[in-house]
Amino acid sequence: MSSLGVRAMALSSLGCGFLLTPPADASGEAHACIEAHAAGQFERDAGHLLAAKEQFVACTAAACPAMIRRECVALGESVVAMTPSVVLFAQDADGRAIEGARATVDGQRAILQLDGRPLELDPGAHRFELTLRDGRSQTLSATLSSGEKYRRIVGTFVAAPPKVPELPEPAAKGRNPLAYVFGGVGLAALGAWGIFALDGRNKQNELERCAPHCQPSDVDAMRKSYTIADVLLGVSIVSLGTGTYLFLKQTDEQTAQGTASTVWVQARGRF
Repeated sequence: MSSLGVRAMALSSLGCGFLLTPPADASGEAHACIEAHAAGQFERDAGHLLAAKEQFVACTAAACPAMIRRECVALGESVVAMTPSVVLFAQDADGRAIEGARATVDGQRAILQLDGRPLELDPGAHRFELTLRDGRSQTLSATLSSGEKYRRIVGTFVAAPPKVPELPEPAAKGRNPLAYVFGGVGLAALGAWGIFALDGRNKQNELERCAPHCQPSDVDAMRKSYTIADVLLGVSIVSLGTGTYLFLKQTDEQTAQGTASTVWVQARGRF
């Protein structure tokens, strides 16, 4: 809008529409007052109430004509009544205020501290981003109506659950030493069985050559070797079986413990 048009609108609103330009001796300050008066009405009609308020404050200066000052005061008061306001809050789950919270309005206007004071805004949709000291943030939206006062915009922040420390995996237990003892005994007995069984076989071969005139002592020696071999074979079987059982039992226990620990950690992570 041109300077001439602004002045014409201002004078028309004052009932002086017949005079389209100010007197030749009007000062530059008077020109500014007339323009501010007209610009304020333009911004108000466009819904820019904050900008309109600034213009009406400007045309209440002492250098402005008395008639314009009076009208600007009245227009300014009406704009203040029309301007909506909000109060921003950041609170925890129990409704307690969170200290140190800040906010950004519409991505531009920064509010360094939420102190409970009302914040004036133009009517329409607005976006509020509330941020805490620890970096957590929450974005809220609201549409304000003309004349709406002290609209509460509340961001509720739920405390993050405490981190549960990871439990160390159970240390693998050492093998049962008895498994190795029985295994060693079983292998030794197996080796001795082979020696006595071979000795008994050799003596049996000699007796077959001298039969049926063999000495009874030679027959007893053969039987003794076979008897010792049979005993050693039994000891070997029992020892190796016991050692294998102890070894496998320890392995099963460790596997079961590891599986149970894994399932518990997974369940804890899910719930």
